[in-house]
Amino acid sequence: MKGLSIEVRVGLLVLAALVLLGGFIFILGGYELGKQYELFVDFDNPGNLKPGAPVTVAGIQVGRVGDLEYRGGRLDERTGRRPLVRARVRIDENVRDTIHEDALFYIASQSILGESMISISPGDPERPALEPGAIVQGIDPPRLDLAFAMAFELLEGLTRTLRDNREELVGALRSAANLIRQLDALLEQNDGRIDRMLANLERATEQTNEVLEGASGIVNGPRTERTLRNVDRTLAAVAADIEPLMRDFRSAAERGNEALGAVGPEQRQQIQDAIRRTARLTEEANATLADARAIVGHIRQGRGTIGSFVMDEAIYDDVQEMLRDLKHNPWKLFWRE
Repeated sequence: MKGLSIEVRVGLLVLAALVLLGGFIFILGGYELGKQYELFVDFDNPGNLKPGAPVTVAGIQVGRVGDLEYRGGRLDERTGRRPLVRARVRIDENVRDTIHEDALFYIASQSILGESMISISPGDPERPALEPGAIVQGIDPPRLDLAFAMAFELLEGLTRTLRDNREELVGALRSAANLIRQLDALLEQNDGRIDRMLANLERATEQTNEVLEGASGIVNGPRTERTLRNVDRTLAAVAADIEPLMRDFRSAAERGNEALGAVGPEQRQQIQDAIRRTARLTEEANATLADARAIVGHIRQGRGTIGSFVMDEAIYDDVQEMLRDLKHNPWKLFWRE
């Protein structure tokens, strides 16, 4: 170096500076040494995405953002969409077959305060790979600025409402506080009464449960079952006896009608009157049977005096005890102690 002239030294220094400048331009400009292909991603709001931002797959950089084109919502005849911004991305050729047609392109960030980048979810490996020059729809990042603006607007409106209605709010809070104090005093004054009311309610509930259990035992008891079976057998026997009587009556009526043709007018009138009386008696018998069925139904439901007697086991036991006592001491019918 001591043998070099000053001109050579200056030239070498300028050359080294040019090399460094070219290196910086190459690195900062996002140029890649390998072969790449281009894709286009549409966004409505890409956030802080800048040209030269990295493009990653599973956290590994596979390309960079070339430039951002403002489309202004104009219709794209190729896609039928109206994007606001279209990003041109350059991706390494060696990962081309891993990015498929259903791949997702979304804006991510290297850190909370780091630069934005495009992250790719490759998609289904069974689907075909994206062709170079394809235009896909990207997923916009969350609009934190819009959320903060809306929250600020809401907070400002709430503050304005509180400031304009301060007196009414203070009055409402005072009224609520007075109401709470009055309720507390009322509960404190009637503490013993409330306890008694709750205790009475608990006892009433227990007594109701006991009554229901007793009624269930009476209704489902063996004596009630036997009584109902006896009533059913009685009704069945009555029905069995009535049916032959009705058949005999119909036969007699038919024979009577046949005999009417062989008698005189006066006798025919007498026979017809007798048939009508018999028909009325039959209707009355049917009505009596229906009343008997209704009475049995009332007895089963425990309604009326007989129903209460049959269904109430205590009354039945008292009557049975009284009859047993009269059987052994009949003089009690005529003499009272």
